[in-house]
Amino acid sequence: MTTLTKESGAGVPADSGAFLSVRDLYVRFKTEDGVVKAVDGLSFDLERGKTLGIVGESGSGKSVTNLTVLGLHNPMFTTIEGEIVLDGQELITARESELEKVRGNKAAMIFQDPLTALSPYYTVGRQIAEPFMKHTG
Repeated sequence: MTTLTKESGAGVPADSGAFLSVRDLYVRFKTEDGVVKAVDGLSFDLERGKTLGIVGESGSGKSVTNLTVLGLHNPMFTTIEGEIVLDGQELITARESELEKVRGNKAAMIFQDPLTALSPYYTVGRQIAEPFMKHTG
């Protein structure tokens, strides 16, 4: 079961201007060999209209961080602590239905794996248009 916690008072000030704010993010995975600390106390802000690059060695938690922002983790084996606020909405405690409204509308991810990034069975145009069509009708 996913353990989600939100520290009181750890939020983003209303006047911070951050579109995405991550505060004290910890992500842990339960494995057969014990607990893996994938992300350990990460904090950052991203202002609207700006670009943020997250760099690090292989296995340093870059992809896990982004998957966590989008709520794309296995709840059976994941513990998440901290705060993720996207455009004023807290995401760690958000229901799946709320996250579905965010994904592809306010936030999206193009996966590193070329076999999952784009499908060869559909045109690129269709794949790019699909999230837009879902959120705008």
